[in-house]
Amino acid sequence: MKLIITLALLAAGHAHIIKPACDLLSIQSIIYQKEVLKENVNDPYQMAIDYNTNTLFFSFSAANPITEVDKFEQAYLNLKTNKFHIISGIIGGFAATVDNNNHKVYLGGRNGIYEYDYEADKATHVNPKGYSIWQLFFKDKLYYTAYPQERVYTFEGGNSTIVPELRHTMVQLVALDNDHNMYFSNSSGLFRLNKSDKLIVKLGEYNINSFTADINGNVYFSTPSAFYNIDKKKNVHQLADLDDVFGLVVDGDNFIYGSGDKIIRLTPTTKKNC
Repeated sequence: MKLIITLALLAAGHAHIIKPACDLLSIQSIIYQKEVLKENVNDPYQMAIDYNTNTLFFSFSAANPITEVDKFEQAYLNLKTNKFHIISGIIGGFAATVDNNNHKVYLGGRNGIYEYDYEADKATHVNPKGYSIWQLFFKDKLYYTAYPQERVYTFEGGNSTIVPELRHTMVQLVALDNDHNMYFSNSSGLFRLNKSDKLIVKLGEYNINSFTADINGNVYFSTPSAFYNIDKKKNVHQLADLDDVFGLVVDGDNFIYGSGDKIIRLTPTTKKNC
């Protein structure tokens, strides 16, 4: 049986709004300018960046005109041109990740995993007998979590394999750092599966709604009210206190997050006052 160890949260450098209704935000003594990149996309979630094309992939909820029940759509937003496009052909599109080394975009839906082709604007179903995908994360291979199983799997060569160390552990969201330690969340909080000794360590009772990694492989996560990062010593640091956060990605020095019906970018600025 794996040992579960509880560690204390290490938090520093919280963000604060400079003034109410101000579009400037201070994070660890750096001032950031808020910019709305896209409006009228309800609950933008499960974000991923293709750094090769400066494209942001995400899911959002849209009303079904026939059933009048919300459904999930998958879309992308070009961060340079601001081109917005809804991706068709995915049933219940909900998850996205990018293999930036091999220029591959993976999307997840209610019936499995798809690979997206920009030129053909086509999503190809690569595991037709797949589970309903909750989240996707690419490191050295493709990792995914499934609903309602709440387990984590790898997908290689057309085959899915459950991660053996977590076979009996509930997993909703997952990420890996550069040392291949696996961070995962469930209804009990945030945990780490150590690569070296296979111990499971509890890091705190966070209500996590997204994991992401920047272009250098540094891991971040969000809750509905904050951003966090995990440093090279495997410590957790709170970066920002914000309202109504649905998901997070990191693009260089910029933070991009979903909030309400908007996608917002935070960019460092030399401004000091609103």
